[in-house]
Amino acid sequence: MKLFIKNTVLFFMILYGSIFVLVVVSNYIINLSSNFKLKENTTKIVIGNSHPAGTFNDTLISNLKNLADPGESYFYGYQKLKKIVNQNPQVDTVYIEFNPKTILSWEDSKLWKKHQIPNYLPFFDLKDHYLLATINGLSYQQELIKAIPTNLQRIVKKQYNYIDFIGGYRHNEGSKIDSLLMTHKFDQKKQFTLKERELSKYDILYLKKIERLCTNKNIKLIFVRSPYHNQFDGHNYEDLFQTFRKENFSTIPFLDFKDFPTEDIEFKDLEHLNSKGANKFSKWFEEQNY
Repeated sequence: MKLFIKNTVLFFMILYGSIFVLVVVSNYIINLSSNFKLKENTTKIVIGNSHPAGTFNDTLISNLKNLADPGESYFYGYQKLKKIVNQNPQVDTVYIEFNPKTILSWEDSKLWKKHQIPNYLPFFDLKDHYLLATINGLSYQQELIKAIPTNLQRIVKKQYNYIDFIGGYRHNEGSKIDSLLMTHKFDQKKQFTLKERELSKYDILYLKKIERLCTNKNIKLIFVRSPYHNQFDGHNYEDLFQTFRKENFSTIPFLDFKDFPTEDIEFKDLEHLNSKGANKFSKWFEEQNY
């Protein structure tokens, strides 16, 4: 029995030791080799979730690169931004999506979505590791194991250019708005999927880290709220959102485009513009010279 316990302990020591070594070494190589370079004339970037991803057509806006990624939380936006500002000293302005749903507790669940940990693991600080490990130790270990083949494949194929897959403008054709509005008129509650009013506990901390990072790099941080339909359920949290913004980020400029004049046909759904709406907005945004 003692021999069995001894061998079992030895097995797990070797297993976890091997995982630790593979993760640390591969993370180091990728972090050292990663390329987040933008074009030299790119002085402004957009980060955030699917809202800005489908709103800012960067082919129509001068000196701007859209790096928003659908489903992205502030946690991963921060990992991305750290590398971008360090490798692109010409960037002087960061626009980040900020709307009522981005501050709610459901954002904390996004820390485990979209296999983002394997993608961004090489850029985590110790505090990032500690946060994920303490929130959900089992999931954290599983993601570390997933990261090993991802890291090794990237190293073998020398896939160090991150700009190609960390976000970008999403061209959305068509519109489902008519059917959604019919559903909404039939039963409004079907559109109101988030009934809780609890604020994010973890993810919102990384919005504050983004603020500090921009301040330390002398970069202008601007909050934006992308246009959405007047029947979108984000309106249900407006009072909570405005109170939170004034108490925590009152000094950050806030460009609020939720009421940007759009027609129903220019929406993909209740919360996203389609390409018609994005082109209309982007041309107008270019003219404003923000």
